[in-house]
This record gives sequence, structure tokens and C-alpha cells, in this order.
Amino acid sequence: MLLKSALPLFLLSPLLSLSTATPTTYPASSYTTWSPDAAIEKSRLAKISVPLEDGSSIDISRLDLVGSPHERGFASGALLANDIIEFIDVKLNSYFSNELLNLDISSLPLKLQEVLEPIIEKGAEKAPEVFWTAMSFVWEKEKEYVPEAILEEMNGIGEGICAGLTSGDDCNPLEMSMKVKHVNMLPELIRMACTAFGAWGTATPDGNLIQLRALDFGGGPFANYTVLSVHRPEGGGQAFTSLSFPGFVGVVTGVSEKGIGVSEKVWMTYDKRSIQPGSYDGLADVLVIRNILENSSTRAEAEDYLMNVDRTWSIWLGIGDYESQKFDLVGYKQKSAIVYDDTTINTETGQDYIQDVCYVDKHPQPSHADDLPKLLQGYHGNVTFTAVQDIVQQHETGDLHWAAYDFAKKTMILAIGRIDEEGNYGEDGKVWQAHNRPGVVFDLEDLWNGV
Repeated sequence: MLLKSALPLFLLSPLLSLSTATPTTYPASSYTTWSPDAAIEKSRLAKISVPLEDGSSIDISRLDLVGSPHERGFASGALLANDIIEFIDVKLNSYFSNELLNLDISSLPLKLQEVLEPIIEKGAEKAPEVFWTAMSFVWEKEKEYVPEAILEEMNGIGEGICAGLTSGDDCNPLEMSMKVKHVNMLPELIRMACTAFGAWGTATPDGNLIQLRALDFGGGPFANYTVLSVHRPEGGGQAFTSLSFPGFVGVVTGVSEKGIGVSEKVWMTYDKRSIQPGSYDGLADVLVIRNILENSSTRAEAEDYLMNVDRTWSIWLGIGDYESQKFDLVGYKQKSAIVYDDTTINTETGQDYIQDVCYVDKHPQPSHADDLPKLLQGYHGNVTFTAVQDIVQQHETGDLHWAAYDFAKKTMILAIGRIDEEGNYGEDGKVWQAHNRPGVVFDLEDLWNGV
């Protein structure tokens, strides 16, 4: 991994005051506007904009992508062309310059370290070159594992960007497609200290599954460029939604039509103060998650896939499904993939057993913190979306975004952070973190039907 965690790894994270007000929620359907001019064939773009009392707003680009992989890629590239260029060529490069001091190239192959070290010595102005060189290296190592359909989508994005740009600048579709491929390798270089849990049976009011995926990332431009992409393939395949960023095809947060929700967290340990061993000889983690959403119909199918895929870096993958209304955490390493449930997960986390709740907190494992299990125990029997909002706020998890899925009601709640001009979550660095902001509730059937 290239970037050190942007978040301090505390041994203990004390509970916030229980009097903290739980953020409100808004129905997505009431704040979604489709533009008649923002359409490519059957695909189209909407803006979700929720004005808030503090003068800020919740702003999300929503893509409804219909057709073949290439058609969906072309549409996303064309509809978001200017955003993609601004995000990739301006915002990300500025972010890379600011992150130079957090670079950790020690886990990269020696030959690549030899290439990067003299560039790093030249200072922050060369930071973008360092990152793009590293992402290019990862792509060259991993491209042979990428499914053909995803390659077609990436090529389509590059072509769509050049077709959709309004700046008038020259644009080479092949060069743009390669840039898209490289930037999709960024998650292979970044640690994300996240939180995941599933609660079902005795833990929820109706016995059905509630699942959380909270993304802790730190600052940067990402929150303000949030894209909710709904893929609706034609001619086979299931619809799925991905919460991501302009130009990205890999998935960090998502849920599928036939019944799979995925949570993810990097697997760090206290004994080595780092991630566990891995390599770039396999399929990128974010593409593994995407394959689950696109191709698996049940938790069992997803877990079988994880046992057999060419794995790279160690992460925790949370898998819940409509069919079983249960949730597992898969300890996903390069050398193995082991499934844990509520009765066995504590062997890795060192935290309390909670019936019908499988969870991993935002810290390295085994965790030395007790706030998340206390919160989950306090809500046992009544884990709902409202409870999840309070839990993420108290645990202070999900700064960039968090999402939760209700597998019986087929609804999703999500909250996204907001970044100021300095790349911070508001004046105090916390007020605009996603766990402190209102949530937007989606009817999943609306997403699958393009409503």
C-alpha cells in the first residue's frame, strides 16, 4: 500500500455524549432532478440536491446507466465528462501534492521504489508524477486479471469523455481510456480504516437484516465529487448500484438488485502496525467487489467466488443478502479467504460476542476499543436506520460516506461528507463528516427501475 492511513489509529475511541442529536433524513425521490438534456441513448444523469439549514447542501450526481458495458461506459464518460476531467486532472493532482508526506513506498516492489525515490526527493510539485507512476505500475501488473466487460466499460468511458467535453480542448480517447484505467488502481494504494456490521434475527425489530458500510478516508476532494451509479445491463446480468467518484468503475460501496450488499475495510493489525501481506498479482479489490454485485445472487455464491478469485491485498469484506437475511465477514487475504459469522468473528477482533450481530470496527484488529460493541449491545433488538445513524455518529466512523441497507424493506440510507476549499470537513474538521450529516433514503426498486 502506498498511502499511510489518513486517520490517526487510536487505541481507544471514547463514546460521544449520548445527547448528540441524530441527523435528519430526506427522501431521495423528493430531491432528484432529471435533466432532459443529460441523456445518452437510454442512459441519463440526475442531480440530487438537498438544501440544509446551515447553508450547505447534500449534492450527489446520479447516473442511470443502461445497455452493454461499452454503452454504459460511454454514457458515464459523456454525461460526466467535465467532472471527470476536473476531478482527475485538477483535484486529484492537488490532493497528491498535499499527501506527499504520507507516502509509504516500502511495500512496493524494489524496482518501482527505485523509480519513485528520485521523483519524491524533488518535492511536492512532483507528487502527481509519483502517484500516476505508481498507479500505472499497478495497472500493468493487474490488467491481465480484469474481466473483458470491465475493460470495455473503461474504454467506453474514455471515448465518452472526449465526446462529452465542452472545453474544446483536444482529447485522445485512447489516452483518456488509459488514464481511466490507471486512476481505477488508486484504491489498491490506499488504506481505508472503515467500519462494517450486519444485524439480523434477535438484533432487529423484524428479524431481517440491516447492514452498514462506513468509509473512513480522511480529507481530499472525494466527498464533493460523489457519484451514485446504477448499472442496468441489457441482455443479461443484474442491476447494481455503486457509490463512487467520477471515472471510477470499481466499487467501494454498493448493493445489487438480486440481493447482495457489500461492506469493506482494510485489514490492519496491531502486532505489525500495518496491513497484512499482499501483492499486485491478482484482481484489484474494488473490482472483486464489483464482480460480486454484478454476478452473485446470494451470500453463498459471493463467498464461493472469494475463495477462488486471484486475491491481492488483505481486507475485510462484509456480505449480506436478501435470501438468508444474514451477514458474514470474510477475512480476505492473498493466501486465504475465511468466512466468519457472529459466533466466530471475535476470534479475530477480540471483541464481545453479540448474538446475530457480526461486526468489525474502524481500528486495527484485534481491536482495543469497546465503543462499537457497547453501542450495538445497547441497540440490540432495535437496530434500524435511526439506530445506525446514531451508532456511526457515536463511533465517529464514515467521514467520507456511509451507507446502510434494509434487506426486507429494500431501502438504502446514505450520508456523504462535504469538503471545504482547504480539503477539510468544515471549520473544525468534523462538522461536515458524513456521520454528522443528514442521510438520504432511497427506494432500491426505484433505482433498479431508473425512477
